[in-house]
Amino acid sequence: MVSVIGSRCGRFAPALDLLGRNAVAVDGLISDEYPLVDGLRAMERAAAPGVLKVLLRP
Repeated sequence: MVSVIGSRCGRFAPALDLLGRNAVAVDGLISDEYPLVDGLRAMERAAAPGVLKVLLRP
């Protein structure tokens, strides 16, 4: 099962299909991870040039 949360653009059906088949190496797309309590800092990082994705974790 694949869950997509908080994406802001794109065609979801083809993306979910690729993710479900492990056809995309997503680890290289993640620039940083932050705990939820550092959400504001994470959003600042996400707005920086060259940053692809920033994850918030519990």
